[in-house]
Amino acid sequence: MYCKQGIIGAQFSHPQRGHGLCCASMERYHGSPKEIWYKKLDNARINISNNKKVKDCVSCYECEEKGVKSFRQIYNEQFKNYIPTELPQHLDLDFSNFCNLKCIMCGPDRSSMWAKEKGLYPNSNGITAINQKDLDEICKLSYDLKFITLQGGEPTIIKEYQTYFQFLKDNNIIQNVTLNVVTNLTNLNEKFFSYLPYFKRVNISVSVDAFGLVNDYIRYPSNFNNITNNIRMLTNYDLDCTVDTAIQILSMFEIEKFIEWFKNLETHFQKNKKTIRKYFQHVWKPDCLHINHAPQLLKEEFTKSVRNTELEYLTNSFTKSNYNYQKTLDFFKNIDHTRNVSILDYVPKLGSYY
Repeated sequence: MYCKQGIIGAQFSHPQRGHGLCCASMERYHGSPKEIWYKKLDNARINISNNKKVKDCVSCYECEEKGVKSFRQIYNEQFKNYIPTELPQHLDLDFSNFCNLKCIMCGPDRSSMWAKEKGLYPNSNGITAINQKDLDEICKLSYDLKFITLQGGEPTIIKEYQTYFQFLKDNNIIQNVTLNVVTNLTNLNEKFFSYLPYFKRVNISVSVDAFGLVNDYIRYPSNFNNITNNIRMLTNYDLDCTVDTAIQILSMFEIEKFIEWFKNLETHFQKNKKTIRKYFQHVWKPDCLHINHAPQLLKEEFTKSVRNTELEYLTNSFTKSNYNYQKTLDFFKNIDHTRNVSILDYVPKLGSYY
């Protein structure tokens, strides 16, 4: 099935994760960025151009079958006016796993804190990153760029991104590029933010998955109030903002407060003549966190809370489920053990449903 991203773009990551057509691609490729772009993505591109399904894009097909908007659909709309050239026009970049959080749905390839906990990459404190040779090849592939998506790890603290920004600036590319940064916004790194005015346009996608202490548990060890303050500070910059929520079982708690919280942010941005949007995507893995695997009572109460709101469509993914809830409880028990905390201190209502 046709996907514009599969034609005009690619996702380049650190070697331990591998590269792909995009960040959601189920098929990972290993090799140099030049080899990936000119050779290893060819078969997938040909099939996508001919409107044929490819195994790289299984996650998008599954979303669409469940009535959930997929990255394929988003990209086809976002890049509809892009005309393919020899070089990529959109790069989704994931230069390192260096991160200051270890979110419950994440893992070592996206978080150095998770890697350190699991004893990986001990010589670099759990950090794995792109090497200089691959970074140089990505630079050489960047001359036709119109759009960049930055992920991590946490992009604002990954030094390789600042090196890449300097290349784009020195070679008069940066002013042609729209930048989207997916960040936990636990900080406003001055050096990183100093490059943003040089881009054609910037969007900061702030990952916030729930309200208050629930978010602190999911995105440990962040502080919800500090993140909220940092989001409000974004009105001091010339950029757009999106609250990007990975909806999961714990997001269903305090959803009414989350909706009110976002409305207050909207009011703040409007007063400052700025725009803030929201975007929801589903957590599919680990499957014990998927909202369809929540207890029926929680799903019913969530449905009531989002009825006649912009979030009502999220209930479209609810079907009859015989999921073993003990798997979810065991998952939280393991998280609590490794962190030496209790989820009930963060989500006291959990015991009412499990």
